[in-house]
Amino acid sequence: MDLESSAPTDSGQARLEALGYKQELKRTWGTLASFSTSFALMSCIMCITGGLNTAYSNGGPVSAVYGWILVSVANLLVGLSLAEIASSLPIAGGPYFWVLEMTMNDPKYTMLAWVTGWLNVVGQFACTSGSGYLTAKHMAVMWQMGNGHVLTPFEMFLAYAIILVVSGTVASMTTEGIRLYAIFAAMFMLVGGGFLIVILPMLAPKLQSPSFVFGEFFSWQAGDLGIPSTTYLFMLGTPAALFSYIGFEAPAQFAEETKRADRAVPRGIMWSILVTALLGFAYLVVLLFCIQDPDNVLNGNAQGYIVGQIFNDVFQGRFGSGTGGVVMLGIPLMVIFNTAVVSMITNARMLWAFSRDGGVPLYRVWGAINEHLHTPLNATWAMTTLAFLLGLPILFSTTAFLAIGSIMCVALYFSYCVPILMRILFAHNFQPGPFNMSRMQPYLNILTFVWIIFSVVCVILPGGLPVTSQNLNWTPITVAIALTVILAAWFLPWIGARNWYKGKRRSQPGSRRRAAEPRPQRPPQPERNEAEDLDSAGSSRVRADKILPVILEESHLSVSSLGSVRSHTPPSANVVGSKRVP
Repeated sequence: MDLESSAPTDSGQARLEALGYKQELKRTWGTLASFSTSFALMSCIMCITGGLNTAYSNGGPVSAVYGWILVSVANLLVGLSLAEIASSLPIAGGPYFWVLEMTMNDPKYTMLAWVTGWLNVVGQFACTSGSGYLTAKHMAVMWQMGNGHVLTPFEMFLAYAIILVVSGTVASMTTEGIRLYAIFAAMFMLVGGGFLIVILPMLAPKLQSPSFVFGEFFSWQAGDLGIPSTTYLFMLGTPAALFSYIGFEAPAQFAEETKRADRAVPRGIMWSILVTALLGFAYLVVLLFCIQDPDNVLNGNAQGYIVGQIFNDVFQGRFGSGTGGVVMLGIPLMVIFNTAVVSMITNARMLWAFSRDGGVPLYRVWGAINEHLHTPLNATWAMTTLAFLLGLPILFSTTAFLAIGSIMCVALYFSYCVPILMRILFAHNFQPGPFNMSRMQPYLNILTFVWIIFSVVCVILPGGLPVTSQNLNWTPITVAIALTVILAAWFLPWIGARNWYKGKRRSQPGSRRRAAEPRPQRPPQPERNEAEDLDSAGSSRVRADKILPVILEESHLSVSSLGSVRSHTPPSANVVGSKRVP
């Protein structure tokens, strides 16, 4: 099928072309695939498995459980805000494009859109790098629990690099292959997570009391950390849940591959947040119930990896051997690897969309679509390479790598925050899609904006007072460095992005303006060229391509209407509507 000339019978494609972009990718996705991408990328099983230490070390079970509930409810609000925007603007690129469109591509806000795009790109490949590293770390813990060998920095980096190469290879499939893989990743996490939720309590020799799981707050940790209050301690524990809600805008990155994207994308966003909240809560509570020794769960042979220690202690207590726990850790391992793959795929779509508008150097290379796969293959391997380079510090210091990777959460939350702010400030420019908040919109977006700011504060708080090299939170430093580099790249003389990035680059010839834009003046009719208008029979005929734009402008025909007219017109006839032009 010719993607460029086919009639836009799909509402998502019609909206894409109305926004000024031609259909380049195959639309084979639906609501299930849209949900699966977001759900697999947020990966509550991965984030709780790797991040439970953070909550347990900063308040204990209360921080973990009620932090999860608070963050889940708040991110349902964030999801509603982004889903409404995605329904109106179902196009790959997500946040940066939303900023451009809601500011009507005003040059005054082009820099803001460009910075938003780069924060999203940086946050996404940091997310890929982080999930790749967590896959390698999880494997290292399993290896250590199995035979006692601790991986060297080189061995850890080698495992990380192999994981990225395999992830990039899997992410290089066709659109249909990627769709099936995303659904597989989501279903595996649902089934695997459900299995763990059921089997762990059945095998555990003893279970903690409900008062421990829902009421035990380690307030004494505040004194150990030198922080002023238990509220501060609770805030330090919330990032454990916040990391589970990074990436739920992923369906927007696949909007141009999704059927009826203006409806399927917002549904995918909201269902993925809801299912993540429920599955994550159940998994978290089960883990806390199954802790065998609360005082030593950070000091066992899993070297502080709480989930690994819980699995080991359950099987050790039940069967006298922790081997079964090592095998059981294979379920989270597969979930984490799937997240790395889906993250890679999502990154590639963002880079491709940004490149299409000329937002990155060598944009023609990264914006190319592979003619065999019909996917942005160059962008996929560009993001694989960037993630590989980001992992080089693993060879020297894990702390240095985690400091660089810590930018992930703040960068992505900022990229969500900017379009929501634009939605508040430029409400008059916004055309609601099928999914909209109606009168709730102003209050919802203000609450969402406040929550994102609060979330960022929680992520950048110092982990202890006074601040030392041991408890220093590197996140604000890495974010400041990233913003400095991005702004410098914009303002540099001659070669800075302000000299060449102009925002939207329409790829759809004759695309119709949005209703919110000023209606253009009627273009003057071109002078007739009688010699040009004479047909082979010598009769004078007005050329349809001269009068068609004028008629479209007067009658307000949509792009889809035009497609349907052309699709029923014989190639030899000059027709407007159903009447032959004399």
